[in-house]
Amino acid sequence: MKIKLLATVAAAVTLSGCAVGGESADAGAAYPNKALSIMAPGSPGGGWDTRARGLVNALSACKVADVDATVTNVPGAGGTIGLAQFAKHKGDPYQLMVMDSVTMLGGIVSNKSPVDLSELTPVAGLSRGPSAIVVPAKSTYKDLKSLIDAMEAKPRSVKWTGGSLGGPGQMTVAGLAKQRGVAAKEINFVPTAGGGESMNLLLSGAATAGIDTVAELRSQIEAGELRALSVDSEQRVPGLDAPTMKELGLGEEAVSTLAGVLAPAGLTKEQQQDVIALFDKVRKTSCWKKNLERNNWTEDWKPGEEFGKVLDEQRTQVTAILGELGLGK
Repeated sequence: MKIKLLATVAAAVTLSGCAVGGESADAGAAYPNKALSIMAPGSPGGGWDTRARGLVNALSACKVADVDATVTNVPGAGGTIGLAQFAKHKGDPYQLMVMDSVTMLGGIVSNKSPVDLSELTPVAGLSRGPSAIVVPAKSTYKDLKSLIDAMEAKPRSVKWTGGSLGGPGQMTVAGLAKQRGVAAKEINFVPTAGGGESMNLLLSGAATAGIDTVAELRSQIEAGELRALSVDSEQRVPGLDAPTMKELGLGEEAVSTLAGVLAPAGLTKEQQQDVIALFDKVRKTSCWKKNLERNNWTEDWKPGEEFGKVLDEQRTQVTAILGELGLGK
């Protein structure tokens, strides 16, 4: 696999494998028959980037497609900078974008994005991944209750970080605050453009606590640099000594997000089905299943309009929560 930098905020990786796919509207040839471009609207090394490169690896290593594929990173504003660029590729089934529902919907609402997900073509929801609430290893907070107690007593004294403005991390913290009678607007949350920035704030002591995906936090937790206080998954995460929010009676405060793939607007039904069929093959490969296991992701396959329905439902949820945070349109 060959990796090349496209710019300071972009990276590319090239693949090849074996052909697959049904008939496409592209000159009647089997889809895909030319290079694919997969956008990750976040920083290299972040969750969206990890997912995009996992898909590329599955396409290549498990011989799903005999075409090149390029992963391009366009971070910023909760994914909406990349979204605005992506929306220009109308009618092109070779332009694809990974994302997750709550993070991107939050970015759209809080950044007043002129582009909405309803304008794009839903390909498929792929997976859900647990997040963890962590503190620096030297923190005096040994459990989630003591951290929330401190936030209740003096909301601004607890400086949170993890993800973009209006993302699932901030929404989960807002839920934790609300159940203690703390107004969402009182939360001291520092948004970041990616996991690396959040990690620097935590490890330097500039942030009191953080919330991010287990995939992004695990190495620092295992190295003893961070302490996990809780995870938002249904079951405990193997290898992490941390209770679930559900165990702590806080399961309803966790905001679950569905990760998936979108295509531009203007695809025909046949083109949409071709792209769905490609990712249906990808998700069944051993390469993708290993990627799920490695990142503690759980498969949640929602093809086409099923994914679109989830996005519609979560748009309502996200808009309501962000309205309480003062970030609504």
